[in-house]
Amino acid sequence: MASRVQQIEPLWAALEPDRAKALPGLHACLWGRQHWSVAWIGKPTWFKLFIAAENDVSEALCMLCDDVDTSEDLQLTLAKFVCTAYRPKGIQFSSIPELRWHLFCKYMAESEKLPPTSGALKQHILRAYVQARVLGQAAAVPQQELFDRLENGYHRDSDDGQLQPTTTDVPPAPEAIVEMVRCQCKGNCSSNRCSCKSKNLPCTDLCLCNTQCESDANMH
Repeated sequence: MASRVQQIEPLWAALEPDRAKALPGLHACLWGRQHWSVAWIGKPTWFKLFIAAENDVSEALCMLCDDVDTSEDLQLTLAKFVCTAYRPKGIQFSSIPELRWHLFCKYMAESEKLPPTSGALKQHILRAYVQARVLGQAAAVPQQELFDRLENGYHRDSDDGQLQPTTTDVPPAPEAIVEMVRCQCKGNCSSNRCSCKSKNLPCTDLCLCNTQCESDANMH
């Protein structure tokens, strides 16, 4: 049976010093106790993306271990890194909302195969910040007092008062998306056989109709 203990020293020695220092932040962000669901993206893939990432990604992950605020710039940098794991080849989206919309429209990707929303990622980074600080001072005696978890991705359950991770602070998608109709016409959407036209709705990016569509919202 293979050992689940990973010797970190050879890995640390093989990396550039600045990138090696980002490993605790990477672990807290992707593989810590409060990670989001990335079951279909394996650890080797994430690690390869980390090795190939720009220096600003390593710097942002290092900052998770430091006594600094999780700034908007840090969150945007980590969002760009997350996008590299989810976007199809040849697509250069670095914005979470744009990439989620593209994947939903073009591939009707299931929710678990979409990147986390901006709101969910923000809360996750706050929790990773707490965990990275815990990892960073594990050998320190005495340990410094950590920040208020209620301000860093957690809330108290209204029933039992226990700390629970805050999943997001914004809705995952506009309500209209859930109810939106889309057609799969192979013609020009001119008859009531088109599910959009039959409901007096224009075709949108969600539809699978072709360029000959006469009901395209972008044409009006």
